[in-house]
Amino acid sequence: MKKAILIGLGGMGLRYIKVLKSLNFIIIGVCDKNIKKLNNINISSAIKTTNINDLLKIKADIVCISSNTFSREKIIEKFLNQSQVKRLLIEKPLATSYKKCLTLEKLIKKRKKMVVVNTFRKLSLNFKKVMKLFNNKKENITHISILSPSAGLGNMGSIFFDICNFYLKEKPLSVNCEIDTTGTINSRGKQFKDPGGYGVIRYAKQKKVFFDLSENTGLPYKIILKSENLEVTIDEINKNFIVSERPKKLKKKPINYYLFQPKISKMQFMDKYDVVEMTKLSVKKLFKKKFVSNLRDSLNAMQLVFACHASRNIKNTIKLPLKGKYHNMKVNFP
Repeated sequence: MKKAILIGLGGMGLRYIKVLKSLNFIIIGVCDKNIKKLNNINISSAIKTTNINDLLKIKADIVCISSNTFSREKIIEKFLNQSQVKRLLIEKPLATSYKKCLTLEKLIKKRKKMVVVNTFRKLSLNFKKVMKLFNNKKENITHISILSPSAGLGNMGSIFFDICNFYLKEKPLSVNCEIDTTGTINSRGKQFKDPGGYGVIRYAKQKKVFFDLSENTGLPYKIILKSENLEVTIDEINKNFIVSERPKKLKKKPINYYLFQPKISKMQFMDKYDVVEMTKLSVKKLFKKKFVSNLRDSLNAMQLVFACHASRNIKNTIKLPLKGKYHNMKVNFP
């Protein structure tokens, strides 16, 4: 049986326990600064500690790191430099600055570690099926709209931007963003800052993303993908993938002809929406024979997150790639 180490016992950490147990991993080490959380988990096989150093010399097949972002940066570096564990599963957002993201990437390459950031949606059959639909119909996705309650530009924003890069397949050119100033206190503590925001990302070949993660709506998020003749609305939480298609007989009409009833259908939901089930996909990815890390994809998404904050700071459009003067800008993501 494979052995695992778990760092962090917040909500995601407890999900990791379910993930690892369901995949028949033996959890041999657990770390959290909160001794009460350690005492509340029933894992007889694990060394329980509040000191990360106690776990660095333990041999394991995987370490799952789900502490807050600032502490996670340091923990990742320790496991890269001082541990023999080859596989790391890391929660998002990756780091509190773009410079730190790039530093971690260099260190991961130097230490030849296998790393997956747990932005699992691109591994889901649901999202792959949407891509296949557009490809089969020879439709080129040109617009994406993201409508979401504020779950933070770092937290859910990094996931949404990763999905946008996946579907649009072009380099982002610029970001223009307003940061929400409501000032809602983060549930993990007032020291953490991850506001929502709204704006536009412009990509090559006239592709674009419109996103709104403001703090004045509490409805489930939706992702809307559009091409010339096809639209897919993804309501992931409620398991609704709705397809709207321009009727075949109207496809030869000018694109500005829109006074018609589109053909509506519903895609079959393939993967159950469940964070535990989806995280299993990330764990399994780490153990595939032909392993390909998603680290660079995660960095590309984080570049967009930090570009959003930079755009707000200068009250103007930020051109990409993100210039070095913005690499040290820090956001204390939870």
